Amino acid sequence: MLNIRDIQFAYGSVQVLHDVSLEVPKGSVVCLMGRNGVGKTTLIRNIVGLEKPSRGTITFAGINVANQPAHARIRGGMALVPQGRMIFPKLTVTENLRVGLAGRSDGPINWITGRQVSPKAVPGEIFELFPMLKEMGQRRGGDLSGGQQQQLAIGRALVGEPRLLLLDEPTEGIQPNIIQEIGRVLKYLTTEKDMTILLVEQYVDFIKEFGDHFYIMNRGRVVANGDTPQLSEDIVRQHLSV
Repeated sequence: MLNIRDIQFAYGSVQVLHDVSLEVPKGSVVCLMGRNGVGKTTLIRNIVGLEKPSRGTITFAGINVANQPAHARIRGGMALVPQGRMIFPKLTVTENLRVGLAGRSDGPINWITGRQVSPKAVPGEIFELFPMLKEMGQRRGGDLSGGQQQQLAIGRALVGEPRLLLLDEPTEGIQPNIIQEIGRVLKYLTTEKDMTILLVEQYVDFIKEFGDHFYIMNRGRVVANGDTPQLSEDIVRQHLSV
């Protein structure tokens, strides 16, 4: 589904990514790990088109999208849940979800402008995955707890019915019961909906329970990878311990 080959990227004269390669098979949960500041979020931003690599290929569903703008990749089936959730605090829960409809590619065509019109109805399945979103539909996003905001951010991404879901630190600052709920939803999406998921994550127990494969980055390079049962204490100690 997603194949990254030899990606390089720099902020000015500071090289951040050095020949990064990874593969995310269709229907799997792949976890990107590493200490803070090693390039994980930068790689995600390159994948979704918020940054452009200086070299390398990003192949999504058989197409090299490295030169496509972000909106084309979203229309093509990518969705991002950013670090910090980035919901709209003054919009209601329902209004936040409707923002995600802009990423869908199945809306009707406006016969005057010739442009596609985003559907206005949030798919009911979003509320089945996260019942809290329906119960709190008229509450402002800023009034929700951190865990509830994270569920809202994931729901907003799923409204667009993506084929590839990218999440940046989805369990950061979240209470344990909601972490488990998020993990359950991710597993459902891959096993029942054949969705493909790439997530940046630091919580090792979460990765071992819900992930299929892992990659560890250090100083802008991939330094270890494998299936999650291979994520040993020695690997964690060597590459992730502070």
